[in-house]
Amino acid sequence: KIQSKLNIKTRREEDPSAQIYLKVFGNEVTFQNIDSALLKQIVREDSLAIPDIEQQLREGLEMKMTKAHHLAEGSLGIPTTLGLPIYMTMNSLVLTKSEISGKMTVSPRLFHEDRPSDQKDVSAIEASLSSIYSIAMQTPIRFIIDCPFIKSGIELDLSINSVIPISGKVTLDLKNRQHKFIWETPEKEHKLLELRACPILF
Repeated sequence: KIQSKLNIKTRREEDPSAQIYLKVFGNEVTFQNIDSALLKQIVREDSLAIPDIEQQLREGLEMKMTKAHHLAEGSLGIPTTLGLPIYMTMNSLVLTKSEISGKMTVSPRLFHEDRPSDQKDVSAIEASLSSIYSIAMQTPIRFIIDCPFIKSGIELDLSINSVIPISGKVTLDLKNRQHKFIWETPEKEHKLLELRACPILF
């Protein structure tokens, strides 16, 4: 009776939910939504149903990331005896790009419950990684003479570009205690470092 008079409503139980995500340099790499259906499946099967992880590792995973950075910015005023000040400005930007791909094979199987009864220990692990890292930096520097009737100066546009390929293969023979690491030669030519300076008069 009190509940009906005071218009009290029983609070309903809400389904639990959560989100898990991974960001690298501001780029979202992976996202997983956890809802009641997934939680019921985990409780029912007494394990997290992700049998496709091993297959994805065998076939290979790829990840691409791009990030811009504001490296530096500044200005400086220099007085002169002529009464015409010289202003110097600088603004530096950096753009980084990463392309990473890799594979991994675990023998006999990745998960313990999937291994044969007579092979419960991991005997070998083979992994390969291929990556390309690109860095581009641009820094324009300006020297300007400013007066009421004319504005003149010089600009020096500095740019740096670098491409670093890294590829390798790792083989771990845990049974015979033999390990091997191989650096792979890039298939294409890459400019490891490129510097440019372009003066501009205005």
